[in-house]
Amino acid sequence: MTVRLRPLRDDEVRGFIDGLYGEYVRGLVEDASMSREKAEDKATTDHASLFPGGSPQPDHHMYIVEDEAGEVVGHLFWARRPAGSTTRAFLYQIYIEEAFRGRGLGRQAMELLEAEVRADGLPGIDLNVWGGNDLARSLYRSLGFEERAVFMSKELA
Repeated sequence: MTVRLRPLRDDEVRGFIDGLYGEYVRGLVEDASMSREKAEDKATTDHASLFPGGSPQPDHHMYIVEDEAGEVVGHLFWARRPAGSTTRAFLYQIYIEEAFRGRGLGRQAMELLEAEVRADGLPGIDLNVWGGNDLARSLYRSLGFEERAVFMSKELA
């Protein structure tokens, strides 16, 4: 099975952004141990910054990951973002539906992303990944990504 990146249609954008918000809140609560209230506050602030007026910006690239038959297997969102004295791609999210995982589709989507970023003339891709997401971290390492920083914490009861 091979995949392609299909740009979101106008009628898909609002649901996509709402889904990103919900997944971000979930991650902040489950993976970063934030209270639901603090997670929602942070997600609201971050999304207002990322999507001024609630809309995607010209440098946002939002895709449905679909197979050759057009079946949706996931989604991907990246944007151009300043990084020091240059601009790089920042991968905000890649998601493969659970039923399609383990088939190399995430790897294919990442390779398509790399080709697009190269064609866009950007020197590299940055991303954040939740510490407990070992499967994603393993995929990123196998694709040549290097960990540049690791945030750790310990709760003292």
